[in-house]
Amino acid sequence: MIETSALATQIYKVLRKEIISGIFAPGDKLDINELANKYGVSRSPVKEAVNQLVHEGLIEILPRKGTYITQLRFKDCMEALDARFMVETWAAAQAVKLVSDEQIGNWNQIIKKMDALLVVQPFSYEAYSKLDMEFHQLLVQWTMNQKVQNIYYSINPLISLARVGYSEVFEHSLKRHKDHHNMLEALKNRDLSSLIDALQQHNHTLKEDTKLHWNEQLYGPIDESN
Repeated sequence: MIETSALATQIYKVLRKEIISGIFAPGDKLDINELANKYGVSRSPVKEAVNQLVHEGLIEILPRKGTYITQLRFKDCMEALDARFMVETWAAAQAVKLVSDEQIGNWNQIIKKMDALLVVQPFSYEAYSKLDMEFHQLLVQWTMNQKVQNIYYSINPLISLARVGYSEVFEHSLKRHKDHHNMLEALKNRDLSSLIDALQQHNHTLKEDTKLHWNEQLYGPIDESN
């Protein structure tokens, strides 16, 4: 049982990374036997890993049809971004009261690493995206509220999946990165109003980029009604 669970955790991490990085595309059908052969394990840990990814919303099991990478709707993406903004706004109100100068320094170090990636070609979107996620997660972690953190972590995979297949990621990452600098300055000044303004601008830009880069072949036409 312990060995199977440990294998399932490893497979979960690998499969999750492959989905988010675009190795599997939304709508792709998964075969448990093929995955088991690919990872050199039995079906059991693969099924356990798949079930965990179903819980996260990255995989869906359709009765009498099979197991698929989740085919997101445009509305799902917009709602996920709104949910993330809601959590981050609450976290910002806590952070301006609780965060230490050392923690603000950690935010600054992440931004410097992101700055460095933006001046290197070819641009590593995967490395930049990891730092971007770490930057945003820290804001929520500073609240020390595990329930809120769990909610936040459940939202992020859907946002990552929505970004699969984006083109022109460098230009749009560069444009959005100024929001991170604005967030940092607002937090340094313990200025909640400016911090929320920066978060709101970032959310708005993400929504516009998602709408602009929604790939009809990958996801289907934009439909905000359902």
